[in-house]
Amino acid sequence: MIKGRCPLCGGEKKEGYTIHTVDLGFGIVIVKDVPAKICSQCGEVWIVSDVASQLEKIVDLARKNRLQLELISFSGAELAEV
Repeated sequence: MIKGRCPLCGGEKKEGYTIHTVDLGFGIVIVKDVPAKICSQCGEVWIVSDVASQLEKIVDLARKNRLQLELISFSGAELAEV
């Protein structure tokens, strides 16, 4: 569940942005400005499923193109069909 209190520390989950980083072995994908719920107390991050699906597409495209470094803003991500 995304809303409410953090199950780890009891802090309040607030709207925010995070950075998602994936090490592909041959390269790294860094996606900044990813919308998320972030605990105001411990900093734990929750990403909703539609955002996670978009992140998977970004990572899959970088993997397909064998990029060594991909730095992209989530809001500006333009994806071709993977």
